[in-house]
This record gives sequence, structure tokens and C-alpha cells, in this order.
Amino acid sequence: SGLNIDKAGTGYRLNAASAGLTGATSAAFNITAAAADHLAFTVQPSDTTAGSVILPSAQVSIQDAFGNVVTGSTATVTMAIGTNPGGGTLGGMTTTTAVAGVATFSTLTINRSGAGYTLTAASAPLTGATSATFNVLAGPAAALAFVQQPTTTAAGAAIAPPVTVAIVDALGNPTTSTATVAVVLGANPGGGVLNGTATVAAVAGVATFSDLSIDRAGSGYTLDVSSASLASVTSSPFDITPGAPSAIVFQQQPTSAPAGAALAPAVTAAIVDALGNVVTGSTASMTVALGNNPGGGTLSGTLTQAVVNGVATFANLSIDRAGNGYTLSAAAAGLPSAISAAFNITAVGPADHLAFTVEPSNTVSSAVMVPAVKVSVLDAMGNVVTTPVATVSLIVGVNPGGGTLGGTTTVAAVAGVATFSTLNIDRPGNGYVLYATAPSLTFATSAAFNIAVGPPSQLAFTVQPSSANAGAVIAPAVKVSLLDRFGNLTSSTATVTAAITINPGGGTLSGTTSRAAVAGVVTFDDLSINRSGTGYALAVTSPGLISATSATFDVLAGPASRLAFGQQPTTTGVGATLAPAVTVRVQDALGNTVTTSTGLVTVAIDANPGGGALGGATTVAAVNGVASFADLSVDATGTGYTLRADSAGLASATSNAFDVIPAGSALTYTDPPAGGKIRLVRDAASTPTTVVLDLVAAVPLTGFEVGFNLPLDANRVQANPVLQTPGTALPAGLPPIAAKAVLPGTGPLANVLVSGQSQKAAGAGAAPASSSVPAGAVFYQLRLDMRPGALAGVVFDGAALGPLFMGQMRDRAGTDVAVSTDFRIGRLDVN
Repeated sequence: SGLNIDKAGTGYRLNAASAGLTGATSAAFNITAAAADHLAFTVQPSDTTAGSVILPSAQVSIQDAFGNVVTGSTATVTMAIGTNPGGGTLGGMTTTTAVAGVATFSTLTINRSGAGYTLTAASAPLTGATSATFNVLAGPAAALAFVQQPTTTAAGAAIAPPVTVAIVDALGNPTTSTATVAVVLGANPGGGVLNGTATVAAVAGVATFSDLSIDRAGSGYTLDVSSASLASVTSSPFDITPGAPSAIVFQQQPTSAPAGAALAPAVTAAIVDALGNVVTGSTASMTVALGNNPGGGTLSGTLTQAVVNGVATFANLSIDRAGNGYTLSAAAAGLPSAISAAFNITAVGPADHLAFTVEPSNTVSSAVMVPAVKVSVLDAMGNVVTTPVATVSLIVGVNPGGGTLGGTTTVAAVAGVATFSTLNIDRPGNGYVLYATAPSLTFATSAAFNIAVGPPSQLAFTVQPSSANAGAVIAPAVKVSLLDRFGNLTSSTATVTAAITINPGGGTLSGTTSRAAVAGVVTFDDLSINRSGTGYALAVTSPGLISATSATFDVLAGPASRLAFGQQPTTTGVGATLAPAVTVRVQDALGNTVTTSTGLVTVAIDANPGGGALGGATTVAAVNGVASFADLSVDATGTGYTLRADSAGLASATSNAFDVIPAGSALTYTDPPAGGKIRLVRDAASTPTTVVLDLVAAVPLTGFEVGFNLPLDANRVQANPVLQTPGTALPAGLPPIAAKAVLPGTGPLANVLVSGQSQKAAGAGAAPASSSVPAGAVFYQLRLDMRPGALAGVVFDGAALGPLFMGQMRDRAGTDVAVSTDFRIGRLDVN
């Protein structure tokens, strides 16, 4: 009578058993849920992004006391946030009716990020439920937000605490972005400059500007911050206040005035901080006095004033004596004094006489007198008279050197002062005196001054080098003078060094090449050059002086004395002409070619390891001192042949050793080993004397252009008339085809095969994008012929290419797809 089952279900059965009896099974029966007792989360909320619907949808079941879903329940269930680490708000439909005992919440959202949120479910009078914890993550970076606004700070001081800006999502949640954030001044009421690190990378979504400062005081500054793709944001207004008093500055400088008249406008001086901001809170007193006093005047007026809002105003200052270049000084307790700009006090009487106010100074001949000579127009009391304008002239009064006064010697006075800024005297002398004159005025006499020769500044050839024989002393002796910068001979004893500066013959300068000057002159009496040449020049130098270069001169060869091989014989094939042509030079005793020689020169085999015979014209006449043998050949192989050259009356010469070897008969190309992205391989169309090479893709590639340089032995191969045939890997478009190969014979790329092919970028047949190149596709084909008479040997070896090798494949954007190390090139031999 007390049986019960705690879990609802359909089709339960009971089994009955007793020892020794056959058991029995009951008919099927059902267990239904008991009365609703509590709520339970059957689908927990999962981590989501702020503002996004929580998926999968949270589900809450209405259960009996045994945990069975009460499927007949249609109770209303309300969802709320339990633990709220981010202070979020639960959005969406938060109240729903259970269906078959289960309430499904399919539109829930939370707007604030945080770790460890929970939800609570309630339905009176049932016991509520609390979900497992879950996280709400920030969305993608969408905006900027000030975390720490800028605060009022003194000018030049770092804004503290540091300004911080968060990179937030669209709902204002902080992100972990590391984007770069920049700050600039927005409102700038003080015309300040923002200093410090104005661009920083965010750390965990926050950019910290730790050293920002502004140099000008002002009220209502703002900062603007921005980051790529995010809208800029403006800070709250803040103020920059002046720093501590640091200096005094004149705001309204004193201006020129007549003697005894008040300086107008009134002179003002301010107390400023270290950055020049007026310290408006200062209440100190300030005193002014004369600084520079060119007229010996007295400063009158109220010389001490109270500072108001950082500024002291002196309204009634005056000076009783004329003079140019007065200054005022301003002082306040605890601060360094300030000096004003210069100003003038003008005379009030008529012009009476002249006076030198800047005397002429000692200088060197022809040099401008510095400082500039100045003559003032004065009244009877000695004050400068600025009006009317007088014209003042200078002449030499006492002339011990017979010099001429140069420069502008007549000028109009400006503000009563005539300035002579270009005066010079061309002759040395001690005790020169100048006179200053002006119509109707008493003239003035200067103090005495001297004109001297200047210090040595430059070198000059006074006896040029003349043509001479190689090894002979250059005569007459070369002479070099040490001059001042105006060309006057000095008395210097400095050491001067001579050297060859233009050396057409590769000669060496012999003799005493460094000598000390005597009375400013150096004599080189034993110079010689050992190599002939046309257009030699010497340069002379001395420390601290401007060097000089001589006129050109020639060094001539001496009498013919011996023979010497110029172009040595080189290794060649049996019976082939020695190329380049062998040449023999007629030389003097120092090895200079005697260009006037036209004598006969004969060559013959000297060392003859192969028993060969020398063919061709073996006796020729020298031309300009050189005998050229254009068709020599040897008819037998051998290692270490030499030639001997003879000419009547001259010492004979023996050549370097050379070899005679069999000539090559066929071109052989060995494909490179496997690997790389692009390969240069032999084409089956090759013949014994023509090699056909295909540039092919070794792997699938995508590109727009391809090319490479290949250094060749031009003595063994030459360009085939059809040097290049475009392939199909990169379609070159309609004519003209963008494919080219050249094999220059001269210039910096001589004997370098330069080849390439590109798709057309514009016009008919242009390729809109890079092409896909399958493995095995041919970019282009190259043909090289064996040069007639080529000797056996290596033409090029891909395993040992030099610095002229360069290979590249690029896409349409110019990005490298393959570089030199991705190319595989084989070996070409003449066999």
C-alpha cells in the first residue's frame, strides 16, 4: 500500500516475484508529474557579446518536487539579472508563458560587458532558480571615450593624472583593442602647442597619454582624440594656468623720442613664467633704469610701478640726452632683470658738426673695414640730428701707403648716422687717417689706423711647369706663391707640397716635392716625371690654404731603347688567329712608348712546346710607336708557347706564356637540379651549334612579369638572330608584344644576356590582373649560337653565377613572386 515512483513516465510496469513461483508482470501504467514546486534552468545562458541575443535561448522548466517537468503548466516566468558584474541591463522579452512546462527566452540581451553574470528566474509562488555564470564580451571597437579627462594644469607641466582614452564597442563597453590613438588640440584659447607623445598604441583597449603638456595659458582648452576608422571625440574643457614667475619681458618696448619728451606709447613690462605666459596673479613691484646709455642721459619719470595682473606700466619716462641705441632694464625682486630693445633719443637743435662714432679699424689691404665706419651728424651740444638728412663723404686725409679708398664713400645719413659698410684701402701702410665732410658742417678727423697684408689664404703658380722629357728635370723651375685672399704676396714660410693631379701617362713625380716658402715663394727646382703623356697638370697644397692647379704640360718619351709586348698573346685554337691582335711597343729606357718610332718589328716563336709554326705577317712597321700583328696563328697544340720581338738596335722582348688548344665543336647544356620556382631548361630544338633554352615555371605561380640577367662568355657564344621567342605563360597581348632580350657588346652590361616578358598593362589586349601560370608552362625561349672558333670551356654555370645575375617575377602590384634564389639555371659548355 505504500509504493510510489519519483519520476514521471509513460508505460511503467511492476514485476512480482516469490521463491519457487513463476513471476508476474503488471499491466502498463503512467506516472505523472506532481504539483508544480520550483523552477530550474534546463538550457543555461551562454557567453555572448554585449547587445547580442543570448544563444542558444535560455530555457526554464516548471518542475515538481522530484524534478519532473510539469508539462501541463502554463505559468508565467520572469527573467532578471542576478549577479551583475558589469552593471548591465537585461533586454529583450524578459517575461514569457511556459509551453508544456518550459519557458523559452529567445530575445534576451545584456548591454554591458562583464565576467560572471547570472540570471534569475521567478514565477510566484514557485521557488525561483539561478543560472550558471556566463560572460558578456565587448563587441568590436566602434568608438572612443575619455576615461580620464584632461584637468587644469600649469603651462608646460604634464597633465596629471594622465589623460586616458578607451576604445569601446557600440554600447560603450571597453574593448581589448591595441589600435593606435592620436590626440591633437581642439579648442585652443591660448594659441598653445601640445607637447609630449601624442600618438600611442592602446593597451588592453586603453590609450594612456602620460606626458602631454601645453605651453600657453588659456581657459577652455579641449583635446580631440582619433583612431583609424573610429570617430574622433572631444574632451571636456580644461584650463592651462601660468607657471611660477620666472622672468621679466618688455611687452611694449620703448620707442624713439626727442630728448626730454615722454616715451610714447607707455613702456610696459610683464612678469612671465618659463614659457612666456604672463603670471596674472603676480602683485610684485617693478623698477626700470637705463641699460645702454650711448648719450650719457638721465632717465626721468616714475621709475617704480606696482604690477597689475602681471604687468607694470610706465607712462611718463623720458631721457634728456640724444643717442642711438639706448636700452632700459626692468627688475623685480627674485627675478632676473630684462633688457629692452634698443631705441634712439633724437637731438632737438640744428646740425652743427660731424663726428666719427665708429672709427675705422686696422685691416688688411682691399678687405672691407669691419665694423662698418659710422659718422654722426650732431648739434652743438653733441646730440644726433636726424633731420634734415645730410649727405656725408669720406676721403683719405693721411695716406702713408699711397692707397686708394674703395667702396661707397658718400652716403646719406639715416637717423642722423652715415654708415660706410664697404670701405677698403688697397695698399698697406701704418697711420692712415680719414676725413668726414658734409655741406655747411664742420668736418671730422678719424683716429689713425693701419692697413696690412693679410694672412696667407691661397696658392698660385707664378712659374708654370713646362714640357720636358720623361725623367728629365722640369725647367725652368716651377714656382708657387703664397697670397692673401686679395692676391697680395705674403711673407709666409709655410710648407707647400706638389703632386700630379692630371696623370695621362700614369707617371710618378720625383724630386723634392715638399718645400718651405722663402718670403712667400716656393721654388721646385728638381721635379721630374717618369712617364710620357699629353696634358699633365700639377696641384700644390698647403694645410689651411686654397690649393692651385697648374696649366697642362707634356712629358715626352726619350730615345727608343727597347721593345715590350703591349697586348700579350692569349690562349687560342690551333690555326686560329691570335685575338685580340698581339702588339709590341717601342719604348725608351723608362718604359714610355716612343710615338715617333716607325721602325720594323719582327716576332717569332721563342718557347715552342708543340713544335708549331707561326703563321701570318710576322714583320710590321710601328705606327705611333706600336707594331700591331693582326693575323698571327700557331698550327700545333702546346702549353707554354712564348713569342720574341726584335727590332734593329733595340733590346728584344719575350711575351707571356700562352697555350694553343683544340677549338670547340658543340654547345652542351646541362639542366639544373630539381627545385626552385622557375627553371631554365634545354629545349629539344637545340642543335650542336645552337642551344635553345626554355624559361619554365617549376611550380604553379601567379604573376604579371618575369625576367632575368645571365652573364655569358662572349668569346664562346653569340646571340642567335632570333634571340627570344615569347612563351604562353604570361600572354603579352596584341602587338607590340611586351617581350625583349638583348646581349649588349659594350657598356656596363656588356656580355650580359638581359631578357624579360610582361603582360600589357594598358591598351589593346591589356591584362586586367595577374595570370595563373601552371607548372611546366614556358615564359619565353632563348637561342644562343656557338661563336666561330670558340675554345672549349664553360660559357656559364648556374651553380656559380656572379653579381650580374638577377632574376625576378612580380605580380601586377609590383610585389615579388620569385627572386634570384628561386631561379634554377644549368650549365652551358663548349665541348
